[in-house]
Amino acid sequence: MSSIIKSVLAGSAAMALLACTPSSGKIASGNPADKETVQKFYDFLSNPGSESHAQAFNAATTARWESVGNYSGKNKNKQAFTGQVGGFGKLMPDLKWAVQDMHQDGNTITVRSRATGTPNGPLFGVNGEGRSFDILTIDIHELEGGKIARSYHVEDWAGALQQLTTPTAQKAKMAAAEGQKTLAVAQKFLMAAGSGDGATLMELMADDFVWHNEGDPSVPWIGNWTGKKEVMGTFMPKFGAGLKVTSWSTDYSFASGDQAVFVGSMSAIANNTGVDTGEFSWVVRVHVENGKVKSWNWFEDSFAVSQAYHGQ
Repeated sequence: MSSIIKSVLAGSAAMALLACTPSSGKIASGNPADKETVQKFYDFLSNPGSESHAQAFNAATTARWESVGNYSGKNKNKQAFTGQVGGFGKLMPDLKWAVQDMHQDGNTITVRSRATGTPNGPLFGVNGEGRSFDILTIDIHELEGGKIARSYHVEDWAGALQQLTTPTAQKAKMAAAEGQKTLAVAQKFLMAAGSGDGATLMELMADDFVWHNEGDPSVPWIGNWTGKKEVMGTFMPKFGAGLKVTSWSTDYSFASGDQAVFVGSMSAIANNTGVDTGEFSWVVRVHVENGKVKSWNWFEDSFAVSQAYHGQ
């Protein structure tokens, strides 16, 4: 009977040992002092201007320690990392890197921390104008002989920049994004107008579209033309019959929000007189809303066009 009990107890002990053993078959181990070593890394991040903390960081890391932030192959050694941390300290005097949790598995320690700071100038090109950030960071430290040999890290800098972006900057960013959409629609309209693609012009015009040509009102195609029917049915035929474009170039374009501008040069011949306008500059301002062109304000050398039309 006693031999049976001994066998049961031995089996229970074996099962308990297996339950505590990682799936790899190796029992996790680690020196509790390793966490204190890793903590010195974060003490240095929170006190980048402190010589004593810098020395403690240096003592806690191996001579060939490296910081791995991505897989570009451009890892930082201690000298480069110390310089970067020092730069952060000058930019963010209140920088704090607070450890939230540490997990140790053998010689590997994973740390979840929280970085906060208030930049006194642009951070990665973004000027927070006195705003602060609060972000999550994750680091994996590999230790050798009780010292940190390598640190892999991920920080939510994108979140920090989003928190630092001021309402004015956000508005400018949104205007720039909208401007790119505006420019795309305006360019498509310009190409359709230049190639005589009436179907695309009709598709892109808003119902209350206005085409405005500045110049001598005695020239048939000068003035305001409102609505798709008037533009396509009256303006386009008058312009096509009155002027033959002989050269054309679009040299510059830019946009912001719902406004786009094109600048170029052209020359033309008045069909009724055969007189050449010569080369002149033109500018057009385009208003786009909801993917449709609402207005097309055209400015050219109206004097040259008027002279050609009147045979002067």
